[in-house]
Amino acid sequence: MTSSTVTDVSTLLMIDSAAARDRDDAFSVIPLGGGGWAVEVHIAGVADIVELGSVADEQAFLRAQTRYLRSRTIAMLGETAEQAATLTSDSRRTSLRVTGTLTPDGQLVDVTVGRGQIPSGRCVAVDHAEVPGILTDPAHPLHRPLAAADAAAQTLLTARRDGGALAFYDLTRGWAANEDGAIVAIAAELRTVAYVIVQEMMIATNEAVALWCVEQGLPILFRNHRPNPVAGSTDELMHEIAAAAGDPDLFAKLRGRLLSTLRAASYDPTVHGHNGLRLSAYTHVTSPLRRVADLINQRIIFAHLDRCPGPYTGEQLAALGADLNRRTRAAREAKKNHFKHADQRVVAEQATADLSALDGRRFHKVVKAEAAAPLRAELAAELARRVDADLLTAPDVAVLIDAADPSWLPLQLRVLDTLTDSHPEMGPSVVSVWRQTHPDQPPTDLETRQNGADHNPLFAARATHQGIRGPWTIAAAKKPAEQATLWAAVRAQLTGTDHPDPEPEWPTTPQPPEPSTPPPAPEDSGSTISAEPHRRTAPAALNLDGAKKSKALSNPTAWLMSLAQNNNQAPPEWEFHTDGPAHALRFTATVHLAGHTATATATAKTAAKTASAAALVEALFTQH
Repeated sequence: MTSSTVTDVSTLLMIDSAAARDRDDAFSVIPLGGGGWAVEVHIAGVADIVELGSVADEQAFLRAQTRYLRSRTIAMLGETAEQAATLTSDSRRTSLRVTGTLTPDGQLVDVTVGRGQIPSGRCVAVDHAEVPGILTDPAHPLHRPLAAADAAAQTLLTARRDGGALAFYDLTRGWAANEDGAIVAIAAELRTVAYVIVQEMMIATNEAVALWCVEQGLPILFRNHRPNPVAGSTDELMHEIAAAAGDPDLFAKLRGRLLSTLRAASYDPTVHGHNGLRLSAYTHVTSPLRRVADLINQRIIFAHLDRCPGPYTGEQLAALGADLNRRTRAAREAKKNHFKHADQRVVAEQATADLSALDGRRFHKVVKAEAAAPLRAELAAELARRVDADLLTAPDVAVLIDAADPSWLPLQLRVLDTLTDSHPEMGPSVVSVWRQTHPDQPPTDLETRQNGADHNPLFAARATHQGIRGPWTIAAAKKPAEQATLWAAVRAQLTGTDHPDPEPEWPTTPQPPEPSTPPPAPEDSGSTISAEPHRRTAPAALNLDGAKKSKALSNPTAWLMSLAQNNNQAPPEWEFHTDGPAHALRFTATVHLAGHTATATATAKTAAKTASAAALVEALFTQH
């Protein structure tokens, strides 16, 4: 005895790429008079086509999922079974039918799960690329059902975000958060609002079926995802994603960090909730043509609906889940190693090519790959060129100081001496990056002393790096002393020169007092250089004699800090303001130095800071 009724004849939308041959799902969304929507979802009845123990079934278990390669697609079921089960507008199909009411606040209630029958002609295929045009054309025959689906999807998305899920889509750049919270690429042909509609509808369907199975006491393969306490809150991650969106390198690092902190989801016959989606129960049922777990679950549900014996015992179901989890881990590890080895081959090839043509990311990998060997003349020349051109980053230097072969020492010292003068502020970053890559080593120890009158103090600092004590460094402010002594400690470690002096040698001549810095005036809204001074005192004259504008603009932030130090002024200060929604934040940075002010706006905080510094540099040279 089967349960199958279809009382609705509304159009079922099958949204997929035009070339898709494996259509798993179709749905309709109908607005209700009192608010909300009636939702009907049909999932291809693959279990009716692929019998337990058949050739197609064995093939599905061997492949576990459909593989989409650049040149071809390897169907999980094989093409014959796939075409017999896929949803189509031309033929009648059986289905797993899920219905419910979506409330205006994004809750799917009054859910029913049963067998469905889709008559020929009820399904309509819609390509992702067509959806935006249909949504803006009221005369199109599919406008109303698609507009309802879009409104429902946006309501579901808002509810997920309000519930704390990392629900992120960037259709312009082609990124989205997957169910586990990783940032994954969206294929170019899918980057329309249709992608969001399908994702939100299928997430809601998987959750609804999981909760229904819990209510029925029906063991299936639930999709469980446990939290990692160090991953950070969703709000923090959303702000970080928005801030990094305009900076490819920063965005890549953020994606890598998310992947390293995420715990893989698992298939289990008991429900433990899904942390990435912030759901109490979740499963996979919406892709039985493409994932074997969905086929397993559909078989179990159909047997329950048909009041037949279950296809798997409890022990078999647990073993199937454990096997899928093991194979998923193995596939991820194999993929990781594949890309790692491929990248190593590319880096090796690039190391013998024109090094000056490499971007910063690739050049860093070349330095890292060669740091264990004697220094080649070509790489030494390029490193010297890049430090002179102000192109080396803190991670570059952290890798450079790790090179142990004696042939590297002259270049290491040259880089350190150059950056100590031009970028004293980079010292703490270099030591921090080095520490992150050497968690087994003791942290760099920092000692500080203070001397002199309260109104005119002197500060001394000394750092110990890898057991070697650097020299004491004295400055009129604590921060510059600490920055300089970190550079000095790294240099001392490279040369093996320990400085055991227990106390610094303070200068006997009195130091001029540090110039006072008046408090800031109210925020200025000028676009580049403020028309009114931010400080209450007149802007101070800054000595730019001998300074080169081109070098200043190559790293304006560091140059302004050095300028302030050379002119005995307080270091530059930045104020930041944000505007816009979380997915499209804009940052406004205002920099203040000795009464001079400049403001700039960008889509990333770092970019706004750099742009404001560059604007101030331009203004200072213009005024000079």
